[in-house]
Amino acid sequence: MALGDALPKVNQLAAKYCPKTSLQAFRAARRRFKSSLKGLGLLLVMAILVIYIVLGILYESFIHPLTILSGLPSAAFGALLTLQIFHLSLDLYGFVGIIMLIGIVKKERHHDGGFRRGLSA
Repeated sequence: MALGDALPKVNQLAAKYCPKTSLQAFRAARRRFKSSLKGLGLLLVMAILVIYIVLGILYESFIHPLTILSGLPSAAFGALLTLQIFHLSLDLYGFVGIIMLIGIVKKERHHDGGFRRGLSA
């Protein structure tokens, strides 16, 4: 069970059985958890932007990095579909995996593009 799904149930049980001081500590931990997940989408967008900038500098082109990054939507769809099939949530570990997947897709598309252009040995 994901932590986000468990929070309402834990809140009910904590309000019923725990003293008020422990509830305040739990609420602070819950706020930190929610705020840490809030920035993950921005982190993903920034990672893709940095990869685009680095590839743009490497190829001295605005278009070629887009061809390399064009494999990302299908890879992201596959990652989210796999999480859905195995009944897993998109948590911190899932985001780390997706960022790693972005790197792998970029590397493979980069090598494939270099091979097709005759740049690889």
